[in-house]
Amino acid sequence: MSLMKTKRTRSLSMILTMIFSAFIFSTAVRSAEPESSLMLFQAIDERLAHMEDVALFKAQNQMPVEDIEREKIVLSDAKQLASSHGLDPDSMERFFIAQISAAKAIQYRYRAALLTREIPTRLVDLQAGIRPALDRLGNDIIVLFATVLHSRSAMEEQSRERFMNTLQSQLLADAEREAMFDAMLEVRRSQ
Repeated sequence: MSLMKTKRTRSLSMILTMIFSAFIFSTAVRSAEPESSLMLFQAIDERLAHMEDVALFKAQNQMPVEDIEREKIVLSDAKQLASSHGLDPDSMERFFIAQISAAKAIQYRYRAALLTREIPTRLVDLQAGIRPALDRLGNDIIVLFATVLHSRSAMEEQSRERFMNTLQSQLLADAEREAMFDAMLEVRRSQ
């Protein structure tokens, strides 16, 4: 009788350990989701933080803010990488279009501010310095989207305020922040 009681106690103990482990794991997964969302928001903020330097380079070199050919490359690369990470490429393209629009708005506002003062002379290298950082951040954004959407079908509306507060650029209007988040809500995993 004592042997059966010991086996039952061990079985019960194993079951309770498995339940507790499953609870801890599910809690860790849920708490990691907001962290990966914050990392995504920070990567977007970091990418947009480069836009004043992009605008400065273009001002120093008498280049227009808008570069349609470069935008096509960015969108094509984003769609391809999104697809390879299990994300719907068209929904990712819509997000990148919103992000590019916000980036251009920052550049236009910075260029407008330069109209009333001398253009800074500090060296900015778009090709060797800024563009590789922007490409890396664009890739990071897609990978982070895939991480966030791994356990759910879409970004959640309740993250909007956190997103709005994460973006630090003084040259970014709330309407642009809202448009980017609205596009984020549409990003989906591939069917």
